[in-house]
Amino acid sequence: MTGSYHLKTGPYATCSDVAQAQSGAKVWYHCYVVNSHGHTWTFMRIAGTNTSGWMSNDNLTKQNGPAFRC
Repeated sequence: MTGSYHLKTGPYATCSDVAQAQSGAKVWYHCYVVNSHGHTWTFMRIAGTNTSGWMSNDNLTKQNGPAFRC
């Protein structure tokens, strides 16, 4: 990631925040959805923690591996 972003409770910008992921944090990607607005969101967990939530793919960089639909 580049920048600091909040993980959300759901795949929409209006959903409440779960936690903040700082720039450079490693995250584990679980799966993705395309919401009703046509935006792609990925469900992820911050590495080394039990904190998980949704983040817009617009905020992600340097993803490795295949993406799986939820």
